[in-house]
Amino acid sequence: MESKNNAITKQFLSARAVSTPIVAIETPDPGATRKRLITGVEGVCQKRQVAVASMFVWDAASGMRPVNDEAQAVFGNMLEPFGGEQMATIQPQNALMVAASSPDSSMTIMSNLHRFWEDARLDPAVLQGIWNLRDQFKVSGRTLVLTMPDCTLPPELRNDVVVLSEAMPTPDELRPVVVKIHENAGLPKPSASVLENATDALAGLAMQQAEQVTAISLRKSGLDLESLRQHQRQQIEQTPGLSIFSSDAAFDKLKGLGALTKFLRGIIKGKRPPKAIVFIDEIEKMLAGAFGSQGDSSGTSQEQLGYFLQHMQDENARGVLVLGPPGTGKSELAKATGNEGDCWTVGLDVGGMKGSLVGESGAMTRRALNVIKALGQGDCFWIATCNSIESLPPELRRRFSYGTWYVELPNADARKAMWKLYGEKYDVDPGSVADEGWTGAEIKTCVTMAADMDTTVEETARFITPVSRSSAESLARLRSLASGRFLDASSGDFYQQSSKPVSTPEGMKQIPKDAGRIFDMDES
Repeated sequence: MESKNNAITKQFLSARAVSTPIVAIETPDPGATRKRLITGVEGVCQKRQVAVASMFVWDAASGMRPVNDEAQAVFGNMLEPFGGEQMATIQPQNALMVAASSPDSSMTIMSNLHRFWEDARLDPAVLQGIWNLRDQFKVSGRTLVLTMPDCTLPPELRNDVVVLSEAMPTPDELRPVVVKIHENAGLPKPSASVLENATDALAGLAMQQAEQVTAISLRKSGLDLESLRQHQRQQIEQTPGLSIFSSDAAFDKLKGLGALTKFLRGIIKGKRPPKAIVFIDEIEKMLAGAFGSQGDSSGTSQEQLGYFLQHMQDENARGVLVLGPPGTGKSELAKATGNEGDCWTVGLDVGGMKGSLVGESGAMTRRALNVIKALGQGDCFWIATCNSIESLPPELRRRFSYGTWYVELPNADARKAMWKLYGEKYDVDPGSVADEGWTGAEIKTCVTMAADMDTTVEETARFITPVSRSSAESLARLRSLASGRFLDASSGDFYQQSSKPVSTPEGMKQIPKDAGRIFDMDES
């Protein structure tokens, strides 16, 4: 199914018009891209009223084969050096030699040729064969096209190959897919609301995937949107580093974060409601290798950070950084935002995008960001949590342009509400526990432990070591840094450190307010 928005075809035809000999195209759907390129070249030939160019395709299973009559007429002569055997062209170096004898102005599209230069499978004959075509093709108007899902060129080709990247389908490209499949099934055209919801549920999928899941989700009564969303979720989670969160998190279950939840509700109910929430948990640890003394020697983390910074800048990303000790509801906040906004909360795991092959991590990072871009259709909202902010580079913090919020330990009223909430959920008497300095996570653990052990919360409270005690030093430093600098998630004003000293175990010295750097909450 051809799309009206063929940006990649226009880019390719522009490159071909100036005799660019070798073009690599990074595409989520190589089959659809190949069809568009062939149609585009045929259209140019017809418009200029010149002979249609001979066109060939190659893959490692079928070898080289002609696409049109013009290519078929010369293919036999091209195979003569190999005894006329087409199967000999399954070897990529042989296919490149055959391509070298193709007619002027011809085009050869080779799929997934990158598999022959990756890591231990490196074949110098393939790299040299590609490079040898450069000058021959340039003077004769021929084009070699390499299509692949992720394009990381080896050093031998980086200066000789033009790389184009095809984006995921846009809503304008997806709507005709839904309409056409309804027509093919003999069903009425979907309503405007169904069409819009279906388009949202197809965002982030390649065209072939979109066609398949739409057909699978079609019923006699019409399109099953819930089925469509579940297929969308499964496809998104096939992307390394991406996951979809499912939980019953809601703003009214988050205690002590009133100002921040009110702020986020204004975002998701405003004029530009996000179509996806992108959630990065403990961002300072996930990107630790990109900066500071822990930087990796390979440069992988720095490369990934560069992609994030560029993506968020290009997309004018909106987002917030949420700082605070662990267990205060920061992660639940991101999940609740997606639930309240009726959109996916997409977990982004930077570590899950690291690969062992050269260039693989960068390729996986680009792929994940392309999926996020398509899923959000320009309207993603980013939420990143951190237990320590000092190690984050300023340029990354600036990308979260909607502010940095500090989450303090819950006050007495918030803790009372949490005991009631979890007591009802797990059918446990909330009892009466000396819970000064406890987090919501610690209250939940105490209640669930009582439910599991069939005892009282007063009994299980003996086994709880609150973060305010185990990490008193780092909590003091964290409060000192946040005071007067970041917004208070409870009040919405700038957070002000209390004059009340932090609870510390007996014998431990109180940390001065002006202490140095911030330590992670789990440091001893």
